[in-house]
Amino acid sequence: MHIQLLRVKLQQVIVSESSRSYPGSIALPDELIEAAGLKLFEQVHVNNLSNGSRIVTYVVRSKKEGFVSLNGAASWLFNKGDQIHILAYGYFNEEDAERFEPKIIYTNEHNRVVEAKVYAF
Repeated sequence: MHIQLLRVKLQQVIVSESSRSYPGSIALPDELIEAAGLKLFEQVHVNNLSNGSRIVTYVVRSKKEGFVSLNGAASWLFNKGDQIHILAYGYFNEEDAERFEPKIIYTNEHNRVVEAKVYAF
């Protein structure tokens, strides 16, 4: 049996743009993609701390450093300046799930990584 667990969480990311003219996705800068170990077109959950909205979408690359954009239908729920969390999950067998430790990436107001650590309570 496999169990779905949180793999990585990008915390305190700020929305730079919300664009209805793009057909879906969340655009992230290379620094965040690499720090989180995300793959292009990987499914992610995005939680909006500013209004409580939650969506599921996929990752594309942003063309600008620190630039995060919610695109397509999601743009109705996210606005420039909103604070969001981005979560990616993975499937693990029961044995690996017992040992797995998710990563949390903290960002600053410019969407630059300021700290990465194991997610622990």
